[in-house]
Amino acid sequence: MRRFFFMLIVVGLMFGLSNGQDCSRCHDDQDLDLLAKPGGIFQKAVGVMDKGQLQNNTGNFGTLSSFHVYFTNALHWPASAAYERQYSFGLGFMVGINENNVIETETQSTSKILDWLPPDDARGNEYSGILVAESDDTPFMASSDLSQSWPESGWPGYFRVDINSLTPEQLNSHPNSILLPDAVDQFTSDRDLFCTYNDAENPQGSHGLTVEQTAYSYDRPYAEDIVFWDLKLFNDGAEDLDSIYIGLYAKFRPDFDNHDYINFIDSDNDGTRDLVYIYDLNNTADGAWSETDDPLGMVGIRVFDTPEKLGVTDFHHFSREVSPSTDQEMWALMTSKMDSEHLVAPEYYFHGNDQRIDYTGADSLESFYPPFSDTGHEADKAPGNGINYIISCGPFDLKVDSMTTLSFGMIMGDAGEEPDNPSTDDLLANVETANEMYELYFQGSGPPTPPTVHAVPGDETVTLYWDASPERARDVWTASEDFEGYKIFRSTDAGLTWGKPITDIFGNLVGYQPIAQFDYTEAEDVARYGYDVSGADPAFPQSLGANTGLVHTYVDSNLVNGVEYWYSVSAYDKGDQSDLNNPTQSYQNAPGQSWHEVHTVRVTPGRKAEDLLYSMDGVLEPAGGVSDGLVRLEFENQDELKDHDYEIGFEYLTATNGDLDMGMILTDLTTGDTLVQDLIIGEAIDTNVVAAHGFLLYLENAATDVSELGWTKVSGDTSTFDWRTKSKHPEKVPTGQAVGSEVETFDDWRITIDHGAGVEARWLDSFFGDYSSETQPLPLKIEVISDPENPVDVSDQTTLAEFNHLIPNTTRTIFYSLLGWDLVPGGLGYLSGSPGWYELHVDMLILESVGPDSLDNYLYLLTNNKPDSSFNRDGQLEIIDAVAPSDGDEFTIITNKPFRPGITYRFNPLAKKTQTKDKAVLKNVYTVPDPYIVANSWETNEFGKRLMFNNIPSQCTIRIYTIVGEHVDTIEHGEDIPGEGYVFWDMRSRNDQFIAPGVYLYHVETPAGEEATGRFLVIK
Repeated sequence: MRRFFFMLIVVGLMFGLSNGQDCSRCHDDQDLDLLAKPGGIFQKAVGVMDKGQLQNNTGNFGTLSSFHVYFTNALHWPASAAYERQYSFGLGFMVGINENNVIETETQSTSKILDWLPPDDARGNEYSGILVAESDDTPFMASSDLSQSWPESGWPGYFRVDINSLTPEQLNSHPNSILLPDAVDQFTSDRDLFCTYNDAENPQGSHGLTVEQTAYSYDRPYAEDIVFWDLKLFNDGAEDLDSIYIGLYAKFRPDFDNHDYINFIDSDNDGTRDLVYIYDLNNTADGAWSETDDPLGMVGIRVFDTPEKLGVTDFHHFSREVSPSTDQEMWALMTSKMDSEHLVAPEYYFHGNDQRIDYTGADSLESFYPPFSDTGHEADKAPGNGINYIISCGPFDLKVDSMTTLSFGMIMGDAGEEPDNPSTDDLLANVETANEMYELYFQGSGPPTPPTVHAVPGDETVTLYWDASPERARDVWTASEDFEGYKIFRSTDAGLTWGKPITDIFGNLVGYQPIAQFDYTEAEDVARYGYDVSGADPAFPQSLGANTGLVHTYVDSNLVNGVEYWYSVSAYDKGDQSDLNNPTQSYQNAPGQSWHEVHTVRVTPGRKAEDLLYSMDGVLEPAGGVSDGLVRLEFENQDELKDHDYEIGFEYLTATNGDLDMGMILTDLTTGDTLVQDLIIGEAIDTNVVAAHGFLLYLENAATDVSELGWTKVSGDTSTFDWRTKSKHPEKVPTGQAVGSEVETFDDWRITIDHGAGVEARWLDSFFGDYSSETQPLPLKIEVISDPENPVDVSDQTTLAEFNHLIPNTTRTIFYSLLGWDLVPGGLGYLSGSPGWYELHVDMLILESVGPDSLDNYLYLLTNNKPDSSFNRDGQLEIIDAVAPSDGDEFTIITNKPFRPGITYRFNPLAKKTQTKDKAVLKNVYTVPDPYIVANSWETNEFGKRLMFNNIPSQCTIRIYTIVGEHVDTIEHGEDIPGEGYVFWDMRSRNDQFIAPGVYLYHVETPAGEEATGRFLVIK
């Protein structure tokens, strides 16, 4: 079974390996010398690069890929291939200082690595240490999509380069990414991995070198066969380093038949060779992989950035039997020192006429790697070998406080099915994609940000909640918002498969059918994109949706209680169907390979304990004022609930563009701990889910808008004065020719007609944005009446907005209203204009209340006082009985009340729990399955045997006996906190031994003394 964090114990793995690959064919006595360097212990961590078809584990100690390090993914390709399909048995980063000091870890035993080590404070500063391998507790390095792996200070690495802010000239010159602006909180790939390591413990002496390593993995179809590394080498020491080299040491093995060859070519036709690839000569899986039918691949390393743009200056290949094992040997190859006394024989390492760059022409294959036989039979002789190589760049200088970069991609390609004729077509097509992505700093179109998902189990049901963060995501290439919908996937095999398969025309698996899908309505699609995004994707075998409308919660029913289900909620974009002759497919988040990923959860449905009630489960009521926002409390894991008091509060946060966002704070009042800080809460279309201490908070804010307005007190006839907050022609607002509707207030307002007092209002030119030195008398009194008993007079903060003051009145009536404002129908507050402009530039009253916090608190009130007869925008005559408002008339504006400072919600999830004393509470206890036969639907592996006791109370003791009364085991259920209405037993005795087949008895007893007995059968 495949799991994301799947680290096997080395001893067990080596046993399994012997059945699939003959390790003796790759190792001889000389290999033992490779382990002879000094030893050391360090804070190693692993990075999992498994988002696409090319899957690899990398480390934070200079070893970039090696099956011998973790005995898990090391260029495992494709993802569906058998476990044995591991191509990498070594890829390491090297820095050559001099003949006696080549800093590398590829030749060292993992227990004795010293040359490159992570810093002493890596755990806690570069990764959290919370997320660890299940077998040996190896921590996982900081991974962009697994926030649990980050240190408390946040993401420790780099964010993606903001390529949309760069000019074409900048992109063409490709300056170092460290010099460019980044897109804060946005990542480059589907999983970015970050770590650092240094040479502080190098036995040959430290030079103060530090490496910042970033790796990228993609689940997008165009990049699924590509991973990248970006290595930044810093000289933090006290001395300049002169004439040093930097490079890679590689050991790749297609098919393990040791009849491979190598090539070194120019992949982008710029005159410089930059791509090295290894391939199986007979292109037939007849070695260790002969029992599998997956495609054979070519392994390519494409070098991009090098120090001083030198490119690959030195390249040497050699058979595994003569692989360098000392600093002196590696220095000789990095620097092309052909006459080195430390090399066994120069002809093993130098091929062709160019001393620095080895020849790889097939015409010299048999002279470089003569035919040999694995079987000893003459007829089985074939050329090639298990080939290793070193590529390097130098010499160059690295001054104190300076840095340089080595970036490269590891790329796989299908070699085709024709024996003895491997094809490079797929490899070179993938390399071309990698070249394009490198130009954009390893970026490409991808899916929206994955949503954060939480699950609440129920009786044969699971309820999913997710946030709306993907709906605000922008494509990194186009900088446009292109989100379209959500797909929900369910797995019953721990993420190995995700439902009914979807295949392409060749029968290859390309995805899974979701159990549910939600997308924008047709009207929303047309408003956003100009066309309907639904139906089949013309560029890929998948559905774009059925215009269902978006939701952020889903209930999955008819489930089996006690079975563990995994769910992934994947966000997807619209793709591009504007040109059906050349469409771009829609990209979606791949279903998670670990329940640690934010969009993936694992959950087990089951009945709640019938004797336990949680009456606080539901909608919370606000304090500190009225709020139209919704806060609902749900229970995710009752075993984790605490008898604590909690408070939800809100505060304004300054966004990157200077606007203010509303942030939520969740505080545990009992301990004083802040559990959530500065979570941005969106408006009505956005949902937010917060998980803590076993409960979920589901928040939905209200939009900042007007809910109702109109004349609420009229002394005479109702006024026909047209006052509103929304333009009658909103389609004109985006043109930039008019000031649109703006409501930035959650206060309620009252306007009273008052000719006796009135106010001298400021006069704003809404075209130029300038205030006039003149004022305009308004026969109005403006009050904030959010507290009706204590109205606040804000008349003197009112502004009259007129459009384009510079146009004379003789011309104004063609386009705008006359300057000034009054209550006379057809007077200064009336816009006549021509049909093309009518009611586009009406006068506006800007009602504003500036308090001590100086936060925006205003709304635009559009006004147009029509006469008895007038022409509308379409040139039609309108006849009304125009009535002016009278003194004392009141116009009231009521607004929505979103979350805001001062609004709080308090709750205690266990404050009102009640436990019944019903003696009948045990009458429905039963076990499932019964009988228990060898394996059942809850067993996910050989260590997963378990029996479920169902319909039990929240607290009880279950004792299990053999048929003759021998005590087998005791289960204490809900001992600390009352829990679920079920519990699992691992079918082991109290001596930790699996039970034998037979009949067993159980006795259930509650703290109150109620008892029940029963039996179950185990069949072998």
